[in-house]
Amino acid sequence: MSFQQKIFLFFVHLKISSNILAALFCLLFSFHYILCYVSKCFLIDGLNLIFRCFYGIPLLDVQNFPTNAILGSVKILSKIIDLEKPSHVAIFFDKGRDPNRQLLLPEYKANRVEMPDPVKIQIPVVKEFAYAMGCTIIERFGVEADDLIASFARKYGHHFDEVLIFSTDKDFAQCVGGNVYQMIPENDRNSVGNRLDRGGILEKFGIYPEQIVDYLALIGDQADNIPGIRGVGPKTAGVWLREFGNIELILSQISLIKPVRFRSILNGSAEILQRNRQLITLDRNIDDVYLEKNIPDERAYDRLIELYQLVSLKRKHEESQWVQGDLFL
Repeated sequence: MSFQQKIFLFFVHLKISSNILAALFCLLFSFHYILCYVSKCFLIDGLNLIFRCFYGIPLLDVQNFPTNAILGSVKILSKIIDLEKPSHVAIFFDKGRDPNRQLLLPEYKANRVEMPDPVKIQIPVVKEFAYAMGCTIIERFGVEADDLIASFARKYGHHFDEVLIFSTDKDFAQCVGGNVYQMIPENDRNSVGNRLDRGGILEKFGIYPEQIVDYLALIGDQADNIPGIRGVGPKTAGVWLREFGNIELILSQISLIKPVRFRSILNGSAEILQRNRQLITLDRNIDDVYLEKNIPDERAYDRLIELYQLVSLKRKHEESQWVQGDLFL
């Protein structure tokens, strides 16, 4: 017998009138809801999500229009809404590269090939679906999505019980702390992903969030074409940071560095490391960022399903929580 059933029988035994009993029960459930409710905000790395779905799902098409990234992205968004029940979901996209990083390193992200057309043409449709589901789309010319996410996480970290950055990008580990978590997507029907707090970052990387920038400055970031210190890998960088704490202390005690062969390499690397730090540090101080609510639009969602013939999404949609208006509480 549940706690609520026991309370109900207790009041019945006291022969309280039905009106008073109903009022007490409403109060009880409201109090229970307030105590149990956790306000959550999801900040989603849009391209990270779409690329994972595009390469993780066999290519599907409707009249020669690819739909695999659309299908995967919408299913993941539905799962986030159903399992995590966030009050806000914002999806961020790049709209050009950061000119300041380009000036620091002209080769920044130069290794990235042109986005394949089958990915490119699905992005606007994913945005349409997300908007119809009540998600907010955020992008700004000349500002990278990573910087927008970092700024939103800093600004709204105290407005919610939990702010979850949904991405596999290790750069976001520097944002983790307090109410801000990184959620690494995983293929599990009963889970959205692996939630990393400060302890989770330590377990994954062997260092704390505030050391992530120095860690990546040492080893480099291949995805962004940022070269690290020659020969320094994750294991070596982790050992140094656990022993010395940060790059300044590493450089000030080069005579203690092991293996010995790195002493001469590090001796002339101060400028490279400083540049890498600037490239890797996410901008958390974009002030004019605002998180707005968007109301789900079932009709728009249904039209998109029919247009792109995604019948499996219709079945999922009928079972989903967001169609009942539970996304924004």
